[in-house]
Amino acid sequence: MQSKTRLVSIIVGSSIAIAFILYVVSNALPEWSKISDGSDTLKLGLWQGCLSIIGVTTCSDIKCPEADDNTSFCRKVLAGRAFMTLACILSGICAICLIVYAAVGDKVPKIVLIASKVLTFVTLIMGITGVGVGGSISQTLNEAVEGYSLGASVIIGIIAVIINLGGAIASLFIQ
Repeated sequence: MQSKTRLVSIIVGSSIAIAFILYVVSNALPEWSKISDGSDTLKLGLWQGCLSIIGVTTCSDIKCPEADDNTSFCRKVLAGRAFMTLACILSGICAICLIVYAAVGDKVPKIVLIASKVLTFVTLIMGITGVGVGGSISQTLNEAVEGYSLGASVIIGIIAVIINLGGAIASLFIQ
């Protein structure tokens, strides 16, 4: 029975570790939304925006001061940042807990296993919310500009959520 628990915790820990990597990549890339107008392209992420004009790309940080700029775009960017950052942190902690539990086994308190199971679902909720809010930036831009599309970061985030969902379901089989 102990070997089955270890095997499942290795599988869940590995899937959450993969989700962690994908959450970090999704959070870091400046490609949540893409607006193209011929040879010019604007790519917006949660942290940076990059403008390409005739092959020359310039990136700068997205600044959304809370008091001065209360637009829907800034609120979505700030919420997306918060939830995606939480998904990154919590998935990393969860993966470490599960891999430690698989490696050490009986010597680790049972609370670590219970916390890991709970963290898989909390991470899933943060990831779904972060990807949903971050992806909705495109909807906000669509209302203002034509030629928009979802960027690679949203797709990577969706893949991370799917892997996280698989890990969360598998964590229910850890005893």
